[in-house]
Amino acid sequence: MTTTSTRDARHLEFAMFTSLFRKCLLTCAALLLAAGNAAAAEYSLKLQTYYPPTMTYGLKNFCDSIKEMSNGRVEIQIFTGGELVASGNILKSVKTGMIDMGQGMGHHFTEMKIGTLESGLPMSWMSALEAQIIYEHRGLREIIAKEYEKAGVVYLGPTRAAPYHLLTKKPVKSLDELRKMKIRAVGAAAKMLTKLGVSCVNLPTEDIYMALSTGQVDGVLYGNASDYKQTKFYEVAGYLNVTPLIDPITDTLIINKKVWDAFPADIKAMFRVAAARACQDYYTYCEAESSEIIGSIFKDKVTTFPEADQKELLKAALTVWDEEAKRSPEYAAGVEILKKFAKEKGRL
Repeated sequence: MTTTSTRDARHLEFAMFTSLFRKCLLTCAALLLAAGNAAAAEYSLKLQTYYPPTMTYGLKNFCDSIKEMSNGRVEIQIFTGGELVASGNILKSVKTGMIDMGQGMGHHFTEMKIGTLESGLPMSWMSALEAQIIYEHRGLREIIAKEYEKAGVVYLGPTRAAPYHLLTKKPVKSLDELRKMKIRAVGAAAKMLTKLGVSCVNLPTEDIYMALSTGQVDGVLYGNASDYKQTKFYEVAGYLNVTPLIDPITDTLIINKKVWDAFPADIKAMFRVAAARACQDYYTYCEAESSEIIGSIFKDKVTTFPEADQKELLKAALTVWDEEAKRSPEYAAGVEILKKFAKEKGRL
């Protein structure tokens, strides 16, 4: 005779078995679906950026957009700064096919004579809109695209990073105070600061936090408040000078030529659309974040340079423009575009 407790135990056992069986079915279905999705991808690409993992917001949106538009035919795996190759070798690695795509900064690439022009000469454009006009309507994009073609890769376009604001361990209200410090800065901005008597050090992004915490440098020129929060640099340097030395710094998005040439026309069109969307994506995100961060993390710790110092900055920047223009005829043509625009804006 079966007792009530025995029946209950059997019912419980049967329920547990049924639940486990359903879970197994769901797991198998999920695995089969994942396998089907993986098989559906016609193109699986590797893309490395020089950014750390916390700063890939815009790039993730770019990759997701490509996957969505292609209905899963294209999948792009993101690798962050230094994971596969050193940041300065992104261009070489895209050219040789070691990686399929790269997001880098022109002035990181020693083989690019116009790298500093592409990234942004100091004081050349002072808003994302100005940068867009100079690139798309005054001919700078065409110059840069041709130079990347010579370098053996395909240029998909610029991606705006953030304004170049100084982060320092002590407040900086003047150039005289800045001259007493050692600053991590790279590219043409470092050349401008050096001309003004500021000691500059070139360090890889991954070494900045340690350099600030140990006192190897007193400040950094890397981005805006949002960047400094995401990298946690604010933990070891708590003061922000929001006079932009350029707004915004500009990155590059490139792809291996053989990979690009193998794409059908519709995939190429999707990449162009996604790249155009990505141009302002990260910049807009950073600026929105920065407003809140300045009012919290950097509350009462924000300074600017006085007008007289800003004129000194512009004067030194123009000297750098003229020196950099000697690198190549293409660079000289780009500088002429900048000068003409600056005159139209009343800065020259």
